[in-house]
Amino acid sequence: MGPENGVNLERVSYFPLKDYISKIKLSEDVLFHVEETSTEFDKYINKLIQFDDKTIFYFLLSSFDGEIRDTNLIENHLISPLEIKKENIFFDSLNISHKRIKDLHRFVSGESEEYDYRKVDAWVRRKNKDNETIYWYGVNPEDIHRFVDDFIEIYKGKSVSAINNNAFIKSVLVHLLIMRIHPFKDGNGRTSRMIQNMKFTDSINKVYDYNLKISPLHLSKSILLNKQTYFKIINSIYFDLQHDCNSEINKYFDFMLYMFDEQIFYMSNHLKKIEDTLLKLESTFNANKLEEIASNMRLVKRR
Repeated sequence: MGPENGVNLERVSYFPLKDYISKIKLSEDVLFHVEETSTEFDKYINKLIQFDDKTIFYFLLSSFDGEIRDTNLIENHLISPLEIKKENIFFDSLNISHKRIKDLHRFVSGESEEYDYRKVDAWVRRKNKDNETIYWYGVNPEDIHRFVDDFIEIYKGKSVSAINNNAFIKSVLVHLLIMRIHPFKDGNGRTSRMIQNMKFTDSINKVYDYNLKISPLHLSKSILLNKQTYFKIINSIYFDLQHDCNSEINKYFDFMLYMFDEQIFYMSNHLKKIEDTLLKLESTFNANKLEEIASNMRLVKRR
């Protein structure tokens, strides 16, 4: 049972994150859902890799541009998408470190300088005209570095457990952990979603032996449409070793799998439109003209 109405004002001191994760047991429903999602994703990714590298790159870059917009809208930050092609934030490495986390935070926050971990309390709240509700606090400032040390070890973990060995579950788990650690004064949700994208890409590369630098799926578009449920589910999860929150964490996994399902459907349809467009062009124009038009579309047709 989670905290009543999602409100838990207890302060969070350090505890080993591995102990927290060891208490999680995936439900049969979640395991079944993972299989279904994996099957549909496999169909999508196998269609995607039929295109040449440049087409794949621009297809994923275009979706990442939308991700930057949507992840900010989730937090009601009405800003334009960042100039991601100048940043190259995902194009060099999928490794994790304290510096990488801070760089990602700087990137999604649109700041020119790197911010360090917070030195003060931070909390998740909801404000309306009459009052403010604080739901929970991020971990105590003095414990952030130790928590993130544990987080980095978990992110890099190579065990064969059901949680660690599945790209969908592992990526949304690291998303949840960064959210609940709340290492920065602001921008934690956006940072956690970027880290999820990075971990998902890293895991997919290992499973399929690819070398993608941008995630083949982004969830913020679907989360934005379901953000009240998203926040409610996260708020319902205790972040400590005293409570049994296995049921609530499984609800979170199941919800995030539905977000994956929606985006697999959306991206598959988007990819089909590209396939249809290329076939139509191929039957209408000669090869040189097709190349010119495809280049203007930021796509290159495979020879």
